Amino acid sequence: MTTCPQARTSSWTAVPGEPRPQSTVAHAQVRRPSTSAEALDEPGNGFDPRRNRHLAAARYAVLVAAAYVLFAWIAPASVHAESIVVGQTLSLTGPSPRVAQDLLRGRQACADWINAQGGIRGQSLKIVTRDDRNDPALAVKQAQELVDREGAVAFFGSMGPSVNAAVLDWANAQGMAVLGPYGGDIENRTRRYDTAYFLTANQSAEAERLALHVASLGMNRVVIVHSSDPAGRAALTALEEGLGGTNVAAIALIAAKPDGSDAATVAQSVSKAKAQAVLLATSGRATIALLQSLTAASSSGLNLLQIYGLSSAASQAELIELGARARGFAMSQVVPLPRDTRIPVVLAFHSAMRGIPGERTYAELEGCMASLLLGEVLRRKPVTSNRAAILQAMRSTGRVNLGGFEIDLNDRTRPGSQYTDIVYIGFEGKITR
Repeated sequence: MTTCPQARTSSWTAVPGEPRPQSTVAHAQVRRPSTSAEALDEPGNGFDPRRNRHLAAARYAVLVAAAYVLFAWIAPASVHAESIVVGQTLSLTGPSPRVAQDLLRGRQACADWINAQGGIRGQSLKIVTRDDRNDPALAVKQAQELVDREGAVAFFGSMGPSVNAAVLDWANAQGMAVLGPYGGDIENRTRRYDTAYFLTANQSAEAERLALHVASLGMNRVVIVHSSDPAGRAALTALEEGLGGTNVAAIALIAAKPDGSDAATVAQSVSKAKAQAVLLATSGRATIALLQSLTAASSSGLNLLQIYGLSSAASQAELIELGARARGFAMSQVVPLPRDTRIPVVLAFHSAMRGIPGERTYAELEGCMASLLLGEVLRRKPVTSNRAAILQAMRSTGRVNLGGFEIDLNDRTRPGSQYTDIVYIGFEGKITR
């Protein structure tokens, strides 16, 4: 197979007002294609797409070619009847239903994209999904049913620390590979799961990036608001550890209900703490309610605070719906900006999502990467469609570059990519750097 041209490494993505971080965590580990088209927009080359549209088109064509070469599955022209069945349980009616829907949409679209190119050596990927309702016991029951009734031979990850822990325990006992558990909680990363393959950096890396950013702006007093559930407590632990390497002190820890019903009261407590910023260890409904209440408190003359959150804080759709009330909210992220098609994996993602309405999201991209990772592993290591063979393929693959996003499947001490970024909600309600 022809490989993608050698890539150039950018170890850090600039954030306005933030100096280059000094940290043991690898930041912004993005590789972009070092192609002849790249010279078209190098500083000083006078590239102006308004005057040189043919050059812009040439650059795009080269990147499209790079993306398709990278994900050339070496398959016959048509997909055989046999399918590789991948199961998943997602919290489609849980606390973050839009994130669940985005994950599902991204995973399915990229599996369909692989199948449209002939599948993996003639076999199609078939994803079968169940709604676990954020219930760990139900998720395990459904996972076993997906094996018994649907013939699942691998799984894509579930959502949140409790459900993931239950499903990963089950999968470990079954010898079942699980790709891309969603969520960066540290406990599930540090526990010994021989069959789990994480895609993204954990919350510790995210929190350290946020802490360094806050410290770089001269802040030294913050409040941490965490939801009173396992996901919130895991995020709180990560943020406290991240702050431990800086001179930023958490002067108050405030618990909030996961459904956001006490957001107004929490906002009053935050304002009274006299901090310079608030860090949210919350997700979904709690985050949205807190952003609404904190914005309302500021407009009422109470303390105006900069608000930060982890990548799991809220979906893009939820933030866009908030409009001006989300403006300025900053978040860490663990995958590239979903509209940055200069990165081959993002370009492949856009190709797979073509025709699907809506603005592309981080969760869709992360979901897509799970399908692409499985496809790339099975392309390299052709196996029969059974759980033992697929698990062995995962164990023997090593480092995978999904076109600008690297994952070392053999690194069991620091699983997942080490990419992190800081983004914020701009004036147009869009996520930007």
